[in-house]
Amino acid sequence: MDSDLWHTYHDERPAADELFIWLLDFERLGKSSRFEVMLTEEERNRAARFYFEKDRRAFTITRGYLKERLQTLSGLPVADRNFEFNSQGKPYLKGSSFFFNVSHSGKKALVALTPLAPVGVDVEAFRPDMGTEKIARRFFSEKEVGEFNALPPEQRTQGFFNAWTRKEAFIKAAGLGLSMPLHSFDVTLTPGREARLTGARHPGYDARDWHLEALPLAPPYAAAYCIKHTSARVRLWLAE
Repeated sequence: MDSDLWHTYHDERPAADELFIWLLDFERLGKSSRFEVMLTEEERNRAARFYFEKDRRAFTITRGYLKERLQTLSGLPVADRNFEFNSQGKPYLKGSSFFFNVSHSGKKALVALTPLAPVGVDVEAFRPDMGTEKIARRFFSEKEVGEFNALPPEQRTQGFFNAWTRKEAFIKAAGLGLSMPLHSFDVTLTPGREARLTGARHPGYDARDWHLEALPLAPPYAAAYCIKHTSARVRLWLAE
């Protein structure tokens, strides 16, 4: 992680043109009891259904931190409210003007919040067994598979998860879930090159309307965000 780009958060509020993204480190944040109080009974029951403790903790901390920020910034009593969902399963908070999204994997999570436009984030811990041409052909577009196959073997895991997180970020920002086919848009994936959404072939979607960017996390993680706005000011925070 490039720590110079992530700053400790001290209750700042996003301006109208700003996107705030918080990086959560589960080891750094400690026990999940602080975040449990932000969850409704339904959310606590959902957490309890996870088989592994690490998954219960990841859900509790990520959801709890999001609700902390929403309660502080929107002034709404978020702790005793469940989120509502659109027809494709994208959550929203009734009465709030903020767009938000979360992701967690391994020991880290991302929380994104903005008053500006729909946003999506994704973080993934590397799984070397996934960085294969067979899996790429299942989930990537033809253009992306070609770029993936052009990588030297030592870059394929990074390249695979570059593509995976960037595609997830766009899908989540678009709010269509898997009703938007994964092969209907293209992202860049080569390590060391700019992250971009280079094409969108789904009806009603134009790549020029969206901004996609990688987030500064060192291996074994990859992360990205996407927002339906071309000039958002992005501020990166370390969650406390």
